[in-house]
Amino acid sequence: MIINTQTTLVMRCPECGKLERHEVSRFALAGARSSLHIHCSCGALKSSFVVRRKRVYIEVPCVVCGSSHTSLVTARALWSRTDNIELFCQVTGLELGYLGVQSRMRDQVYLGNTLDGMDFLADGFFHNQEVMSAVIRHLHNLGREGRIYCECGNQHIDVDVFPDRLELHCRRC
Repeated sequence: MIINTQTTLVMRCPECGKLERHEVSRFALAGARSSLHIHCSCGALKSSFVVRRKRVYIEVPCVVCGSSHTSLVTARALWSRTDNIELFCQVTGLELGYLGVQSRMRDQVYLGNTLDGMDFLADGFFHNQEVMSAVIRHLHNLGREGRIYCECGNQHIDVDVFPDRLELHCRRC
């Protein structure tokens, strides 16, 4: 019987915006060490894990809305080899990161492309923050489903963000 002893966290830093992978060991959350804090290479806190009664509370400072979001997962779900756990902004619905088996991360690191150039998240940048948040959320969902692509067949589309609009560009064309 093979027991999974680690999971992979992939997420963007809420301070510097750098996308990094972190290995989380099951043993780091065992026994007296029932909490774990993961930091970016810049030193900023990326996430905190707290274990209580076979439940894991994951707190993530949000790069999108500026607050912190807490997710509750069972220890079994955290260490399973079946599905990845999506960490998302509870205000906008945008993905912040993933926890799971690294080989199953596939291109879920689409958020690496979606959220490049984080200056558009500053307060007051958009003419209408509510509308643009909804548009970005919808665009992100379309991209995650593979429904954004160029006529040339390329699915790697860049997004330029402006105060009043988004412009999509094919990397090949």
